[in-house]
Amino acid sequence: MKRLLVLSLFLISGLIVHAQENYTNTSVQILPQSKLTIKGDTNIKDFECEFNTANLEENKNIEYTHTGKGISFKNAVLCLDNLGFDCGNRGINEDFRDLIQAEKYPEILLKLNEINLENPKLAEAKVTIFIAGKSRRYVVPVNIVDDSIPYFKGKLTLNIKDFDLEAPKKALGLIVVKEEIEVNFNLSVAK
Repeated sequence: MKRLLVLSLFLISGLIVHAQENYTNTSVQILPQSKLTIKGDTNIKDFECEFNTANLEENKNIEYTHTGKGISFKNAVLCLDNLGFDCGNRGINEDFRDLIQAEKYPEILLKLNEINLENPKLAEAKVTIFIAGKSRRYVVPVNIVDDSIPYFKGKLTLNIKDFDLEAPKKALGLIVVKEEIEVNFNLSVAK
């Protein structure tokens, strides 16, 4: 009976290890020359908030597996400290932080779920974005440039109402921020 129990535990642990072997572990780094911005518009003028990529983790361990013409990911999450965004002036910085409820939710999370690589130059990334305690899934077209340092470039237009955020109004309602914003990224990555 004891042998049967040991054999069963061995087989079960072998199955668990085998299931985990489908994913490959690697460490990636988003390099300092990367750029991530959020662009918005008001009825008066537009604004742009740039994220300081020096605030990113130096190395990020992720797991991935190939699935046909794509790649599925585990732990591929980019954490953006909300204080890392600079919108060009103090007033706009404060308005932006109020909009995304930075005091209550100090980070925006971008989770890469999978990427479709049918076209090697223009992929489709399935991502989940977490802002102010809400999450939404998006499909984002991504240009892949395989240069001496590969980089991934794309943009996503989203509506702040999707995250139950309310566009701020200034000057007694004379200045109104439009609900659609654009997330632009140009990420250089090293293994």
